[in-house]
Amino acid sequence: MPQRYTRIQRTPDQSFPAAIDVLLPASFVKQYGIVGKKPFELMYGLRTITAAFEITTSSVIKIKESFAQRLGLLEEEIAYGLHFHPATRRLVIGPIVGILISRMVPTDEGPFGSITDFCREVTQTCRLRGGLGFIFTLDQISREKDMVNGWTYRNGHWIKRVFPIPFCTYNRIGSRKVEEREETKEKIAILKEKGVLFFNEQFLDKWQIHQRMSLLPETAAFTPYTDLYKGVASLQAMLQKHPYIYLKPSSGSLGRGIIRLSRTQNGYICQYATLNDTVTRRYNSFNLLHQMLRSRMRKQPYLMQQGLHLIKLKGGIVDFRALVQKNKNGEWSITSIVGRSAPTCKSIVSNVARGGTILPLGNTLIAAGFSPAARASITASVRQHALLIARLFEQCTEGHYAELGIDLGVDRTGKVWLLEINSKPSKTNNSLANAGKGPRPSVIRLVDYCFYRSGYIPNPRKKTMQIKRSSKRRLSP
Repeated sequence: MPQRYTRIQRTPDQSFPAAIDVLLPASFVKQYGIVGKKPFELMYGLRTITAAFEITTSSVIKIKESFAQRLGLLEEEIAYGLHFHPATRRLVIGPIVGILISRMVPTDEGPFGSITDFCREVTQTCRLRGGLGFIFTLDQISREKDMVNGWTYRNGHWIKRVFPIPFCTYNRIGSRKVEEREETKEKIAILKEKGVLFFNEQFLDKWQIHQRMSLLPETAAFTPYTDLYKGVASLQAMLQKHPYIYLKPSSGSLGRGIIRLSRTQNGYICQYATLNDTVTRRYNSFNLLHQMLRSRMRKQPYLMQQGLHLIKLKGGIVDFRALVQKNKNGEWSITSIVGRSAPTCKSIVSNVARGGTILPLGNTLIAAGFSPAARASITASVRQHALLIARLFEQCTEGHYAELGIDLGVDRTGKVWLLEINSKPSKTNNSLANAGKGPRPSVIRLVDYCFYRSGYIPNPRKKTMQIKRSSKRRLSP
């Protein structure tokens, strides 16, 4: 099925022949083998309308203005990708990429708060590569309608208008609580019922993912011992088995709620992070320790994970975040791997949101004192583990995922360990490992994957131009 990129011209109704919706160039009709004059279906996103057509000598596809409005085809600056399916007589226009968020959160950074730059880069990259990208919110989704209000970025401004429901939708709902609401689940179910390819299904539950991954024999070699906190007996047994452990909220993120416990000759040391510091407390007895933990954990599910002797920089722990995404061929690939160094020797987490510093993988291993040969071996091992974990995750997890933040640790011997898997890697501006000009590589890969799943390759005549980053953009009506 040939693919073609071309501009589509909206034309005033009075310039069209009576009862005709679309004028097709003779060259287009010949290329796609369109025979007869029977009306065909015109599909844009998930909006489909039957169109009557005539053949012209013009080189431009023309659509009647009123018909284009019904279809939601209001962009003229885009060279659209086109597919014609002879068996169904359906002409598909696209691709369209939707970014679903819970709601607008205007701040000084822009109409979508800290992810404004990310949203802008997606819409601009789609346009430059031959498609349309837009942002929409949960409250726009309706069972009765196949159109939604949304925002796209054009000529320096955010433009609000009506779009057809996109075939490919990336879940960027940023709140776990919002995502778990019944009304949110109902809205997402509506999208799926309409035929939307909805991916990065939901936030992950650490314990559920551990249980599923632990059933696969391949994971045993790189997974630290992990168990669910079930009360005093389970915690005491875990501390007897391991000299120090981490307690992690099963549904936590950004390092929130993590606690480190150490067993010493004189009792126990408990450490946990606050917004500005790390608190360290000592307890002479296990009972006193547990009383404090019960009040701090507040009955939310926690898992207990074996502490590892990971490499350190200036006394601060170090781990690695691998961003693994599906590429233009639908295959898992590594977009970036960075080291994250904790701000102080007292810090128990390395998350950037908790003051951690991002470093290139190679520089991190150099600073940790590994030899050139060891660095090459560890780098290869980190990459191999990241890809393997993404594939294993997909085997044992329901739902559709195309992007994962995989946290890996490297111990003092160079062994690689899986620490955590995240389905909503940060898209805020301070999360960027390379804050240069142009769309970040993760955006390009995201758009390429959406194009691939929509049946398109990027417009070969288009090159992704450099896009100047600036989050302070006003919202146009």
